[in-house]
Amino acid sequence: MKARKGMTLVEAMLAGSIAALAVLALMEGLVVIAKIGNENSRLLAAEAYAWDTAWKWLNKPWDNLNGSTTWQWYPNENGAVISDDDCHEINAWPGSEPRCYVRVRQQDGAVIPRHGVSQYQAKVIEVDVEWGPAGARKRLNAFGGTATPNYHVPVSVVKGPIERGRN
Repeated sequence: MKARKGMTLVEAMLAGSIAALAVLALMEGLVVIAKIGNENSRLLAAEAYAWDTAWKWLNKPWDNLNGSTTWQWYPNENGAVISDDDCHEINAWPGSEPRCYVRVRQQDGAVIPRHGVSQYQAKVIEVDVEWGPAGARKRLNAFGGTATPNYHVPVSVVKGPIERGRN
């Protein structure tokens, strides 16, 4: 008997089905990668907006900030709506506005928690951002409440009484 050359139809079908499964797995991987990339871009946009807001508050005059040792919310505990012009990336869900929360308090003679430095006076400014569709909202951190899932990304700055760049 002479040996046959080539492949049988069953072998070709088996090789094709294995290739199709591999392609489907790669396609599913691309979908997951796109979702993770989208979520990360929104997280980075929210964090950038929070740091921009913290920088603006850090540059406000000392007397314009809260002098109380309890947290003062600006404009209130419900936060301020972030417009689409300010941060388009986190404004993707109609009817579900992203919000920015700012709170300030004065620490007299206290130790600043993140720096371990004793200051005579310091004002701590914390910023949080909330975004996402209703029912699936997310926040940078949990200082405004723990009901909304958050990323545990603290955004805070400490302002001393010496003004910067002013005569």
